[in-house]
Amino acid sequence: MKRIVSVLIFSLFLVTGCGLLPLSAAEKSYVDDCKIVQQNLAKYMKIQDQFYNAEYNDTRYDWKFWPESYVVTNAGEESRVSASRSVKSNFPWIYAIARENLQSKTKKEFLARDISSWSGGKLEEELLEGFYQLLATGSSFNVTINTLKKIDSDFYDLEFNNVFGTFAPSERFKNCDDALGLKDEESFESLASDYSFYGSTGVDLRRVLDVSIGIWGCETFGAGYVDYGKGWRNCANKDFEPSFSSTPSTELTEEEEAILAERERDSQDSSGSSGYSNVTPWQLCSSPGAVVQTESYGQLTCKYVFLNRIRTLAWVR
Repeated sequence: MKRIVSVLIFSLFLVTGCGLLPLSAAEKSYVDDCKIVQQNLAKYMKIQDQFYNAEYNDTRYDWKFWPESYVVTNAGEESRVSASRSVKSNFPWIYAIARENLQSKTKKEFLARDISSWSGGKLEEELLEGFYQLLATGSSFNVTINTLKKIDSDFYDLEFNNVFGTFAPSERFKNCDDALGLKDEESFESLASDYSFYGSTGVDLRRVLDVSIGIWGCETFGAGYVDYGKGWRNCANKDFEPSFSSTPSTELTEEEEAILAERERDSQDSSGSSGYSNVTPWQLCSSPGAVVQTESYGQLTCKYVFLNRIRTLAWVR
């Protein structure tokens, strides 16, 4: 009788605990693939950390702050060459997306649309797909845009565990965190806030695509479309250097500074119980070095930037 009871208890443990059950071939393969993704993510994180920790005015990295048309209107040849090398070295797959989608366009066709128009829609989908394919390189995970759309048609819920969890072969593992036993800071769930497609560390991948399009246009046609309905213009030969002494109108008046300060306080106060600010990238601010946390864009810092050739303070990543 004791033997029967022992056998029943042991069998129940096998069924419920799964701890003593060996991994199936598919489960072993999934664990191995998750390890590959982890290694690829570490390489990607190293690149983004370089951008995040870069010194101000380091030409290898400061293009991460360039607005859409800056590469055409404000960046001179030297700055574009430096940015081009940086983009092609750190994000070759993004530059390839821009080149492959634009190389068949004539100059007239390319200059008929602005950068944001080119970078949206199909190219943004390819950017999202390419990001997860980069992380899955060397594994058996086949991430396509259809894979991502099945998870979330609006692409807002595409964290690492949600994407790579879809390839789990059984209910034993929900995702790669389960498969690798990752917890706390080392987990994919934790790293997603800083290093996912919409992560807050380093340079925004959509910014990389915009700069890539602008660089491609300047390298191919020597021109680009300028936003705000101004049509196209030739790419600048030299970096734009504003002369504040000769253009006092670019300086903020006391009244304008007061208005900006009030707007900044309002945006921070409106965070409510959620703890998030509702400011957006490139929205004007008034306190250099101030930092806010947003729900949609991650951490934003108040820094000096050039907008429409005017040096001003704005929220940037």
